[in-house]
Amino acid sequence: MRAVNRTRRVCLRVLPAAVCAWAAAPRVRAEEVVRRQLRWSFELVNPLSRDLADQAVWLYVPAAETPVQTLDAVRLSVPWTLTRDALGHAIVEVRVPHLPALGRRVVSVTADLTMQDLPRETPLADPGPWLRSERFIEVEDPAVQALAALLRRPAPAGTVRAIYDWVRGQLAYAGYVPEDRGAADALARRRGDCTEYAYLVTALARANGIPARMVGGHDTDRNAVLRAADYHNWAEVYFDGRWNLVDAQKERWLQPAGQYVAFRIYRDTVLNPVGLAHRYAVRGEMDVRPS
Repeated sequence: MRAVNRTRRVCLRVLPAAVCAWAAAPRVRAEEVVRRQLRWSFELVNPLSRDLADQAVWLYVPAAETPVQTLDAVRLSVPWTLTRDALGHAIVEVRVPHLPALGRRVVSVTADLTMQDLPRETPLADPGPWLRSERFIEVEDPAVQALAALLRRPAPAGTVRAIYDWVRGQLAYAGYVPEDRGAADALARRRGDCTEYAYLVTALARANGIPARMVGGHDTDRNAVLRAADYHNWAEVYFDGRWNLVDAQKERWLQPAGQYVAFRIYRDTVLNPVGLAHRYAVRGEMDVRPS
């Protein structure tokens, strides 16, 4: 399988009843809830002068459930199947039995979501995975450890606020950087894109014993047609019984959590067919081109 680190896309049919069952949301007050519909498209392209057979792509759509979102339905303009992994990711599989030489096929995706501004309280039975070092989240790096100690405060919320203030004030935004560079690199260079801001916040929180994770997806306050270029990464840090939004690159502390639509929660381990790619993985020789 060839893993590709590019975009994400979605689907054209109401979820089967079995899927809808695990997508059901807990009750929240009406004023906290908003319904949102997201649409996007991508192309499946045969770059070769011969026909292709038995191609497939696996891609993330909005996560089935996070502290602020519930995936209500997903629809694709081509045949598809949907699965969920242990972290609550929703993964769509599209199989392409035949793609003619130099041919292309546009796939349209629609996702219906329920969003809420206040993150749900989430018991964290095993914080271990969100405290340890991972690729690009170098908790044990000496410079990360030293800065984490400098930013430590008596309470977790105060520590996280100090981390947020330091990262947003000391890192320079470098614009889009195609490759991941990680927390240690961001700290050394004092610059990076949204990914490096999120990695550094996550690493500094973990170095202080506070569970944290990087999340990828889209930031939108309305129904929207998503663009691949607008994909965004941010941090979520666990304190006061919730996963809280900490977006140092966009200078957003805790709010507006309800407009952050998560597609992928970063883990440096293979949990599903997308593997370690950010957005999708391809089996075969076709290309996937985001719009």
